[in-house]
Amino acid sequence: MSRIVVLGDLNLDVHARIPSDLAPGEEARDLVHATPGGSAGTFARVAAAHGATVTFLGCVGTDPIGDLLIRSLEEAGVTPFVQRDDRPSGVILAVRQGTERTMVCSRGANDGIRADALDPSAFDADHLHVSGYAFLAPAQREAVERSIRLADERGLSTSVDPPPANLIAGHGVEPFLERLPTRCWLFPNRTEGEILSGETSPDAIVDRLAARFPIGALTLGSDGSLAWSSNRRHRRSIDRLDGIDTTGAGDAFAGGFVVTFLRTGDLASASAAGAEAARVHLQAGIHPPS
Repeated sequence: MSRIVVLGDLNLDVHARIPSDLAPGEEARDLVHATPGGSAGTFARVAAAHGATVTFLGCVGTDPIGDLLIRSLEEAGVTPFVQRDDRPSGVILAVRQGTERTMVCSRGANDGIRADALDPSAFDADHLHVSGYAFLAPAQREAVERSIRLADERGLSTSVDPPPANLIAGHGVEPFLERLPTRCWLFPNRTEGEILSGETSPDAIVDRLAARFPIGALTLGSDGSLAWSSNRRHRRSIDRLDGIDTTGAGDAFAGGFVVTFLRTGDLASASAAGAEAARVHLQAGIHPPS
């Protein structure tokens, strides 16, 4: 059984849908639902569901949302080493209007994580996964750097799910790439892959990224995924799920992929596990709990 330590954001995800013809100042009746989320949080829950022993490092507020988020990890079988901060817990509002999705993120207590409060025993593991958002936040930088040092000292492999392309562009592509762990596994979506590689076609994106990152997968939405391990490639198609909120699907894919690849070393099996994890995550969004 693989042991994985995860560091990064833990948020409450609030999903809303707005009719395309709703004018400013008007009100509509539609489904709004909230779920425990966060890029790192989603990865951790999925990895645990796939049989890994998972420890989570992050920070939430002292508010009831923080209590809920910690409980969501425990109920998923994840061991939380979660710090508490006076700032409110992180919240993401994901709004879908027609086929477009817009997200507003309040990082809150996520930026309260302290490097000196990280428990080194949590790194008695096989693999470290770090949320890509953590590399962009100056407040999290010391915690990220210490976690990578502890992982390197213990010989852990490391993976990263990049943040959205517009945030990478705002931070600077090269500064972002320079902060990533050496030879980490990478799981970008298509727009993230394009900005990180400077290429546009999936094959060219993967060829460019594989020269720097030994293992990973490019997720392509309804076109499936293209995974790599050194010179090996595996392309996988998926059943279409149109018109839904895709928040967290990439993190779910990465969670299923990493656990399976650590166990089997087989690219096709890891891709299949990642695709299924993303499908289950998306299906839960289509039919949220009552």
